[in-house]
Amino acid sequence: MATVLFSGHMVDAPDRHEPRFPAERVPLAQRAIADAVLPFDDLDTLAISGLACGGDLLFAEEWLKMGRPLQAYLPREESDFLDESVRFAGEEWVDSFREVTADPNMLVVGPDEEMLRLDDPHSANNLRMLDVALRRSGGLHGLFLWDGKGGDGPGGTEHLASAVVEKGGSVTIIRP
Repeated sequence: MATVLFSGHMVDAPDRHEPRFPAERVPLAQRAIADAVLPFDDLDTLAISGLACGGDLLFAEEWLKMGRPLQAYLPREESDFLDESVRFAGEEWVDSFREVTADPNMLVVGPDEEMLRLDDPHSANNLRMLDVALRRSGGLHGLFLWDGKGGDGPGGTEHLASAVVEKGGSVTIIRP
């Protein structure tokens, strides 16, 4: 009963100064994520992730194709989350969000009242996902679409990857 905890970079905004995950790399990242989830063939393996445009949604699509359960955690109310973390990359990402959240194997968990009051709900959301993963029996495996560098703000992929390592989980990194 392993748990896969995923986090990945968002697709670059059109005005991003230094490219990190340009849109033209999406097909390569999607194939790499598809390959990375194949070893987790036990139907009892739970995945936990966010649902931002880019890595998170690519992961959700690939994981759900295999009929496995996925819990997605949002740091903000859905409409605010879509505006902040999905819509800027294009309406096709909003469509992807709608498709994965409609999947019967998907459970979307919104923010709690305390999280809504925080200036940094993203770090709190990462820790909430990690806590859920650690409460499950079986191994913890972190899967990250990450360039290995610091993030643009708090609560990014670097934060969650570091937390998984600190807790003794195994880690696989896919470079965007």
